[in-house]
Amino acid sequence: GVYQLMANQDTAGVGMKNFSKTYRALGDYEVRKLYVEKESLAERGLTADDLMPIVYEDEDDDYAEKPSLIFVDRSEMAALLAGQDVILSF
Repeated sequence: GVYQLMANQDTAGVGMKNFSKTYRALGDYEVRKLYVEKESLAERGLTADDLMPIVYEDEDDDYAEKPSLIFVDRSEMAALLAGQDVILSF
C-alpha cells in the first residue's frame, strides 16, 4: 500500500527489510508509472510530500529525470485495473 512508498522509513525496529532502494531502482527496469490512489493517502493522513521521490530517466528527453508516481482517484484506479489482462500483486 501507500505506506511502502513513504520517505525516510526505518524498518530496523520491526525486523523487516527496507525496500526503499528497490522502489527507487524501478526506473532502471523500465518501470515508468507507479499509480497512487489519492483516497488511500488521505485515509491515512498522508500527502504526496510524505512519499519518497521515485523517478525514471527519460531517454527521449536527454535522460532527464521524471517522476514515476501518478496520483489517481479511486474510480480512475478501478478503471486502470479493469483494463489490464494481467495484474501482479506483491
